[in-house]
Amino acid sequence: MERYTAGYLGNGVGYLLAPRVHAPVTHVDVFLRAGPRYEPEALNGVTHYLEHLLVNPAYYRGALRKLWSALENRGAALGAWTGKEFLMLRIVVPAEAAEKALDFARALLEPARLRKADVEAERPVILDELMRRRYSAQQAFLIVEEALFRGGYGRPVLGKEATVREMTHKEIKAWAARATAADSVRVVVSGDVGEAAMAGVESFGDLEKGEPLYDEGYVEVAPRFVAIPGDSPRVRLLLAFPGPGMNREDRFAAEVLAFLSGAGLRSRIFQDLRQRRGLAYEALGGSLHYENAGLLFFNVELARKRLLEGFQALMDSVRSIAGLRLSAEDTTRAVEGLVMNLLQQAESAQVSRRLGTNWLQDHLFFPSRETLRYRRVTPDDVRGIAEKYLKPETMAMTAVGVGAEELAKMMEVMQ
Repeated sequence: MERYTAGYLGNGVGYLLAPRVHAPVTHVDVFLRAGPRYEPEALNGVTHYLEHLLVNPAYYRGALRKLWSALENRGAALGAWTGKEFLMLRIVVPAEAAEKALDFARALLEPARLRKADVEAERPVILDELMRRRYSAQQAFLIVEEALFRGGYGRPVLGKEATVREMTHKEIKAWAARATAADSVRVVVSGDVGEAAMAGVESFGDLEKGEPLYDEGYVEVAPRFVAIPGDSPRVRLLLAFPGPGMNREDRFAAEVLAFLSGAGLRSRIFQDLRQRRGLAYEALGGSLHYENAGLLFFNVELARKRLLEGFQALMDSVRSIAGLRLSAEDTTRAVEGLVMNLLQQAESAQVSRRLGTNWLQDHLFFPSRETLRYRRVTPDDVRGIAEKYLKPETMAMTAVGVGAEELAKMMEVMQ
């Protein structure tokens, strides 16, 4: 799996060919350096808006429509995802159609084809998506990121209702031109990769160099508590603490800490809140890592009538993690769990996203190297991460279903 062909075209587009033995299809993934990290406040959500416009066949015309129809007749699948730091376009095709899929992907990246009528047709769709997200379980997690970070990493991927309503066709088109500037583009071809793939990649050589998106690389942590009122008999608490970025060496120890404290039935949070005290049905944790920032989180669902008792127990559990006396066996169990997750990802199409997001940062992702770095983590490393990052003064919280009076009482628990 780790035999890659990687390089840059003359205009700065990066490419990566990553064959997987016995893969039945080819994945053509195009990554753009974009997302809320790079968006100004007034254009928050513009990358996600662009995603909608790029992958809706209703907006394809002329040669682009013909290219897509030919691929569709071969069973091609089209998808896209917007993250905090990237926009990913995916075309899945039979191997013999890979070159055509790359030609289609190149044709997609033409800002000039974005029509005002299409922008206006998609606006109510995105506003409806925002409304649906407002009432989803995922909303709490999105809000806790906003509560932890100020600036790009604290902005929602979908944007806000006001920004989506107000951004113009001209602004979206200008953003698309910068997001598709050659130096902002990485092409990853994985799975069944044939000789024709490189010829398809070379079609990206005529992309304009343009003015790529960038930020200052500064991340401001400004933790807040956010309460979302409700009258359900259940409430959800999401705690978040700042953590290391993806390329920091201590990221591996942070992931081990997150695994031990919040992943699975043997985790510290699950054992403390559910197994020993019966306070929560769901109690879990984990970590997220971006290029320049990360976070450690704990996610707990409680009965409203036991909110204060449950919150006190949760805070006691989090505080106790820094003082854990970890054995080598505890650490090894977590490390091998993470390694197994990594190796499973490496054997599936999921690996392409990891390859692409790393390649946007001009790093190659090697599962074997990641495995070695996990296995170097010691109990002392994990304790050091807990002491460094799990501090109440840097904690953000989203409390879903909690009113102002209940939040005030929870604040007293923090004293």
